[in-house]
Amino acid sequence: MKSFDLEEKIYFTPNILYMEYILIRYNKFLKNQLKDKNISQGELTFLYNIFYHELISQRELADLLCVSEAYVTKMLKKLENRGYIDKKVDENNKSRRLVSLTPEGLLLTKEVLKITQLWEQNVLKNIDGIEDKKFTKLLYEFAYNTHEI
Repeated sequence: MKSFDLEEKIYFTPNILYMEYILIRYNKFLKNQLKDKNISQGELTFLYNIFYHELISQRELADLLCVSEAYVTKMLKKLENRGYIDKKVDENNKSRRLVSLTPEGLLLTKEVLKITQLWEQNVLKNIDGIEDKKFTKLLYEFAYNTHEI
């Protein structure tokens, strides 16, 4: 088997493996940051998606996060009991429930997003602003294209 030098290894390695490693390190960081908060990393995923998709239905959340509707119901119940979300019936479709953040949920979500932005700034400290924007755009495209597969 051929031995690769570092440069070859960098380009040979699939991007998803780098993304996985970044996520592992970020989750470790975030776990420490959330010690005094009443929220888990899994629950944060729901808050983020409700933040970015205002008045999203439970079914849409399940589709977006690739989880069952039963799991969404379970997670939303926890978030609702803590006062982070509200659910209301869609006036146009009475069988559909729409989810939104409460002021407390919005405050927590923004606080964690700010923590995340500071983490990213530290991780990307050696990358100039133009490269940072290109990187963000490429990651967006990467994520967006996963919906098509």
